[in-house]
Amino acid sequence: MKKGVVLGVCLLLAAGMVFAGGGGETGGQKKYLLKVGTVLTENDPTYKGMVVFAENTIRRTDGAVDVQIFASATLGADEDVLEQAKIGTNVGVVTEAGRLSAYIPEFGIFGAPYLIRSIDDIGKVLATSAYKGMADQFEKFGLKILSYNYFQGERHLFTKEPAAKPADLKGVRIRSMGSPVGMKTVEAMGANPVVLPWSEAYQSLQQNVVDGVEVHYSAAVGIKIQEVTKYLSKTGQFYLISGIVVSNEWYKSLPPDLQKIVSEECYKGGEAATKGVIDGDAAFEKQLTQGGIKIVDIDYNAFVQATAKVYDELGYGELKRKIDAELGR
Repeated sequence: MKKGVVLGVCLLLAAGMVFAGGGGETGGQKKYLLKVGTVLTENDPTYKGMVVFAENTIRRTDGAVDVQIFASATLGADEDVLEQAKIGTNVGVVTEAGRLSAYIPEFGIFGAPYLIRSIDDIGKVLATSAYKGMADQFEKFGLKILSYNYFQGERHLFTKEPAAKPADLKGVRIRSMGSPVGMKTVEAMGANPVVLPWSEAYQSLQQNVVDGVEVHYSAAVGIKIQEVTKYLSKTGQFYLISGIVVSNEWYKSLPPDLQKIVSEECYKGGEAATKGVIDGDAAFEKQLTQGGIKIVDIDYNAFVQATAKVYDELGYGELKRKIDAELGR
């Protein structure tokens, strides 16, 4: 093989190793690249919060850490990106408790009903020893949770008949998430869960296949739910929160000062995303009520009490009591 060809191959191999590890040299300064994906679109508040994270990280590190954001699953499905991260690739993804419970089953509790009941509760729950202890355990799977404070909205009930208390849902067919926690929660609320793709929700309501759905505002507005339901019960059974999970190997490759900046700015990005959701939900609610949706005066505590048994049914009972104790409930 000619000398020039050998040199070219070596350079290509070196470039490949730099790309895989996310590090490189420019002008003598070590550079780190992180690619973060989401299935959400560029219009979603979570995506916009991720952009805040990226821009502020680049600014604070003077470009030493370059964060690139990819919308609409262009970086790959959540599971695929997590698999890449586990082996050290410089990628990350926005994901939630249900998916992360595949690694640590108990982590699913952070997607269970009424654990989080307000925006203020998000920070309080993330400060518990239960969360911190589980978050640290992801390192043994090659993963690192940079922050878990990306709020995506509350899930409420949209129905054809008013539902003020669990008893009003007896025999009512509610489209639900297909996860065990989603189905058991709907059952505990008094209804019959029906698992359907969200893309079929409008038609199913229109054809009386289901009598209602439990969903967050942005999705409800997206399908014009005011055309096929009449009532909104602001039950808030789920506060949807997610986090940015990256390769632990990539994170550990950063000097301590850069690790600190990346973690801090990721959290601030979550705060920006949360504010975007809160502002957007106020506008969505106005749009829904102007479209004819009536808000039901509900017995909130009755729904909280009715769903308490879900924790024991899912094997989270002891952990829930520990978290409640730390929250002073």
